[in-house]
Amino acid sequence: MPPIRFSDDVERKPLTWQYVRSVVGNFVHYYRPHIGLFRLSVGCALANAAFTTMVPLLVYRAFQVYLPEKNFPMIWCVIGVMLVLMILISLTSYLNVRYGHVLGVRMEADMRNDLFRHLQKLSFRYFDREKTGHIMSRITNDLTTIAELAHHGPEDILSSLLMFIGGCAVMLYLNPLLTLITWLPFPLILFWGYLFQGKMRTGFRAARRKVAEINSRVENSIQGVREVQSFNNQRREISRFRQVNSRYRHVREEVFSVLAMFHSGISFFIQGYSLLFVGVGIVLAGYGKATVVEVMTFFMYSKYITMPMFRLVEFAEQFHMALSAYERFYEVLRLQPEIEDKPGAVPADSFRGELMVDHVSFSYNGTEEVLHDITLHAVAGSTVALVGESGAGKTTLAALIPRFYEVCSGSIRIDGVDIRDYELRSLRKNIGFVRQTPFLFDSTIRDNILFGKPEADESELIAAAKEANIYDFIQSLPDGFDSQVGEHGVRLSG
Repeated sequence: MPPIRFSDDVERKPLTWQYVRSVVGNFVHYYRPHIGLFRLSVGCALANAAFTTMVPLLVYRAFQVYLPEKNFPMIWCVIGVMLVLMILISLTSYLNVRYGHVLGVRMEADMRNDLFRHLQKLSFRYFDREKTGHIMSRITNDLTTIAELAHHGPEDILSSLLMFIGGCAVMLYLNPLLTLITWLPFPLILFWGYLFQGKMRTGFRAARRKVAEINSRVENSIQGVREVQSFNNQRREISRFRQVNSRYRHVREEVFSVLAMFHSGISFFIQGYSLLFVGVGIVLAGYGKATVVEVMTFFMYSKYITMPMFRLVEFAEQFHMALSAYERFYEVLRLQPEIEDKPGAVPADSFRGELMVDHVSFSYNGTEEVLHDITLHAVAGSTVALVGESGAGKTTLAALIPRFYEVCSGSIRIDGVDIRDYELRSLRKNIGFVRQTPFLFDSTIRDNILFGKPEADESELIAAAKEANIYDFIQSLPDGFDSQVGEHGVRLSG
């Protein structure tokens, strides 16, 4: 078997039982709010497996016992029981599919809420180094994959084990010798799966990183589409996208190459199992060690042995996909916010406005200082302008005051109190910050104006619009304050 090497250098922890337990331990609390749905889904899956396993045994009793005795009332009774079982199998299948997917959707929504809530706590520094497309990939693609495993995983494992154990128990009861002989391929199947678990996990993780790169490239190109077309750079953008898409395609091809060998090997062993079973069954029947009815019943139960194998194989593939997705999801959740309230922080009710920047130094990367030993005193009620060349650090200094970044040395005081001693929320509530590039949310003009004060009434809304000198323009629009502005305000002229 030729080695397959993924071009993406993917760091990953060894897939040990301890690591799997830690991942499950971090994840299992998402089941708790929906424990009723979880029990219903798993219960229906187990009941479905139990009902399905009973059918061949009833067929065996009808042909082996009741038919030779010409006990037709019992045969009709068996047919009636089988009809009831088929109805129950259909009902439990419906409930499992419907409410199992509801469970997955709700867990996905909970994870997405947690991730989005955590992102709101992270400082600017995280968003400076992380691409928007990568973040979007975690919020959308990764969580959908995790949710699929969340509801399919437990029910597939438990129902497959129940079907496998039940089938083996009945087969042992009918003919222990035939059962033991047909178990021979199982260790080979397990060993084959073990050989490929590492390659699958590495491949799926690499593929997810490439998806994030595609999302980032698309997001960047769409946001800058006006600049791209203005400078006639469409060909360049298409070429860049093709490169990213090509890398993703190569990784996916490598993943599917691994999956092809994995599935073909498993299929070979399972088909070999069926061939071994038929051959051994014929030989034992020929020597009188098994009846024809037993062999036929065994053949039906062999499907209940191979079916769980296929489902567990699919679970192994899905598990590695979800594990790589969960690792990316948890990478963000375990990040501690760099800027938080210190113990004993005091609320900033209102400011007089005295600002003292005392020997402040700051670096974005920890090595190159953007600001060095800056001292500034602004008296309450005064207006101070920072003047300097582009990149001198004017915006950076302004961003330090509401603690969007933390100073590396020195201190900033407002009304004589270090800003780190104020509660972060109340500090920012008392500071007006206008960025160099205004940002408009994809909503109405009303929502954008009220973003800083959602509880403001209509008179305050109008006053703010007049103060910004946009009231007359808003009134000229057909929908006034309820006009949609589009992404970044693209629907507004000028």
